[in-house]
Amino acid sequence: MSNNSRTIGKAKHGWLLGLGILLVGLIVACGSPTAPTDSSEPAASGSAAPAPEVAKPTALAIPPTTAPAPAASGGETQAAAPTAAPQPTPAPPTQPESAQDEVIIITNEEPTTIGAASANCGGNIQNTVCDDMVSDPLTWIDDLNGYQVVGLTGIEGWEQLEPDRWRFNLREGVTFHNGAPWNATQAKFWIDYFGDEETSGHHNSNDFSFHGVIGGEVVDDYTLDVVCGNPCPILPRTTIFTKFQDVGWFEQASEDDIERFTVGLGPYKIVEWRSGVEVELEANEDYNPNPNTIYSRAPSIKTVIQQWRNEPLVRASALETGEVDWAEIALEDRDRVPKWKSGTNNEVYIYTIDTVHHPELSKRGIREALALAIDCPTLMEEIFDGLLECHTNLAQDGTVGITEENTAAYPYDPARARELLAEAGYDEDNEINLFIRANRVPKDVEYAEAVVTFWREVGINANLEVVESSVRSAKQRSNCGHQRTREDFENAAGNDLHEKCKNLGPGPPEFASQHIVESATSTESLDYSRQALLRNSCYSRSSGVCYQDLQEAIQEAIETPTGDLRRQRLEAIANRVHDDFHFYPNFQVVQIYGLSANLEWEPHYAPRIRANTMYFSQ
Repeated sequence: MSNNSRTIGKAKHGWLLGLGILLVGLIVACGSPTAPTDSSEPAASGSAAPAPEVAKPTALAIPPTTAPAPAASGGETQAAAPTAAPQPTPAPPTQPESAQDEVIIITNEEPTTIGAASANCGGNIQNTVCDDMVSDPLTWIDDLNGYQVVGLTGIEGWEQLEPDRWRFNLREGVTFHNGAPWNATQAKFWIDYFGDEETSGHHNSNDFSFHGVIGGEVVDDYTLDVVCGNPCPILPRTTIFTKFQDVGWFEQASEDDIERFTVGLGPYKIVEWRSGVEVELEANEDYNPNPNTIYSRAPSIKTVIQQWRNEPLVRASALETGEVDWAEIALEDRDRVPKWKSGTNNEVYIYTIDTVHHPELSKRGIREALALAIDCPTLMEEIFDGLLECHTNLAQDGTVGITEENTAAYPYDPARARELLAEAGYDEDNEINLFIRANRVPKDVEYAEAVVTFWREVGINANLEVVESSVRSAKQRSNCGHQRTREDFENAAGNDLHEKCKNLGPGPPEFASQHIVESATSTESLDYSRQALLRNSCYSRSSGVCYQDLQEAIQEAIETPTGDLRRQRLEAIANRVHDDFHFYPNFQVVQIYGLSANLEWEPHYAPRIRANTMYFSQ
């Protein structure tokens, strides 16, 4: 598409957007239309069909891996029995032919980056370009085929050679967007990059945080060994954010290039990021599909445009008027769009608590009072029409470590909450602020207002502050684990990690207690070690928790092979998170997506949007 045609489209955009808002206003005034009988077919004229049921998270089947062999009698560690990559059912490598050449998607925010090597390239829908459109990570979890781990364009298969060593076989004939060849030397660079504390310890990659320092070793042009800093029995399940770019391009790129461009392996290539307006992508004609999974299909839609609007009503109206083809929409707007689909989104919406530095929140009794003061079931019914349920842990159902007991709703007991405040010596002069960004999940501001009201009713000096995403991010990351290394902890005063964290004090950029900050946690690995490390480790930038014994238990669980013992150890950690009120977890997120009438697409179990799985029917 030419720049002139894009400019004309933008002029048309403003007029259509205003018309869409007007039309939605008329719909509200005159009464909403009859609910469809399912997510794709409208109700028969004059009939009053019940609304379709929204998908709720369900338990997931997690395939086990082979345990490493026990130590030999002489004390030497034996190599693990090789663990081959699962063999999924082959899927067609190409999409059905698309009736349209362009798809316009609209997200709730502008991307923070579209550069795959940027620290801001995280697993949120607004950053889908750098994560899922122009990048193919080392591995992928195929939710259409039993949640098995599969390779995309770059990976043929893998096996575990030793407790800390995995061998990956690379696919031949794969190239980067600029034509540079994909090989083991290219792969090693990024394995080292995302496995090093300096570059990955505070980036959106699971590698270092899960397994310690990780390095790649080139065996030959298309064989690479990945060596972990400690036993890593679930490594392939955790490398779903390990992305690759042409090293030659990256080494000469400016800081601005790294944020605004990606020369990756993915099914789409970046054309331009028009700041404040949109991102344009074009199909990668040289993409080499991996027939083992539908997620590696060659794209059939030639052009992808990402736009953004923070207001849910605006996104729904843009879809309703035909201005866009795909949008994140609110629960209450699902019957206004041509068709909609629901997905679990693999997230739990939580309030992260500073359990170390805040003078009140560091007391367990105060945190328990916060939980008992809230009538969660009533909020689920009144605010979310009963479509969501209270969920009191950090990962969704089906994650190894999650049980009915450690996700059960806290009781509503305001009288006991008041007693706990008195017993803990609560000082109301120490205000407690809840920081949230608007429209991260449906009705989040309305929900937060209700939560703060419950807290105030039992005598807690609580306040709600709705802030921009960048402000909220700075608040959450101001803790002892942000930009501090293990050496910093070793040199800090204190007898254990909790004391050292307290003495180090809150870190940059705020250097102050985060109080309570909203977040939507995701556990794509479906293993609780992800949230144990991210939200409960002394060393994580996203953690407000630090205890010596918990840190040791987390590391022990990480190194335990899959099976009953790993499950038991992860359950013990999840039980402690629940019982010690490290967070106020609210509910599992159910995402509603609106689609144009002929756009064909199925949601992934996690917030990962790959446009190469989309096509327009005739």
